[in-house]
Parts: sequence; C-alpha cells; structure tokens
Amino acid sequence: MAKKKPETDTSTVTTQPAAQPETTTQPQKAAVNVDSEKAAPKAKKNAKKTSDKPNIFKRMWKGIKGIFSELKKVTWPKGKEVGSNTAVVLVVVVLFFVVLFIIDYVLTGLLGVITTDTHTWTHLWN
Repeated sequence: MAKKKPETDTSTVTTQPAAQPETTTQPQKAAVNVDSEKAAPKAKKNAKKTSDKPNIFKRMWKGIKGIFSELKKVTWPKGKEVGSNTAVVLVVVVLFFVVLFIIDYVLTGLLGVITTDTHTWTHLWN
C-alpha cells in the first residue's frame, strides 16, 4: 500500500512577533478557510483517482508473468515416472472398485434375505 501523506492544516493563525512588547492592545487574528470542510472530501476523491496502483491490465500481466516464472522452477517428472504413477493409481482404483462391489453384493443379498424372511414369517403368522 502507498504511504499516506500527512494532511496539511488549511487554517492559519497570525500572532504578534515576540520582539514587540505585550502592552500593545492589538488582538490576535485567526484566519480560517471557510471552504476547508468542503475541500476535504474533494481532496480525498482526487487522492483516490491519482493512486500509484497500475491499471488492471498491467497487474494481470504481472500476475501471468509470475505464474510462468514459478512454473519454470517446478521439477517436472520424467515419462517413466508418470507412467508408473499412473499405473499405481489405476491399480488402487480397480481394487477399490472390487472391494465396494463385493460389499454392495453382500449387503444386497442380506437385504433380500431379510425382506424375504420377514415376508415368509408374516405369512406364517397369519
């Protein structure tokens, strides 16, 4: 983020110089800019428009360049390594498929036995 500049005070105070004696009856004058309250929001709006942030396209291009520079740092696997990793993944997927198929088959059979037995028992009781 850009550092904020300290706000300047638009009011000025005029006082007597220290060299003059205090016996003079000249009143102190304070000059205040009446429009300072109205000028403050305008200054804030102008400060937002003139920020140091580059436009969206420059920021996007900088981000894309950053992505490519990070991709250059990546150590990419060789073809044999990719093939062996793919084979491991396929074997694990097939094993999970077989295990889940067996569990599903057994539970379906048990459900069939339970529903058939219940039906027969209710038929016998009637």
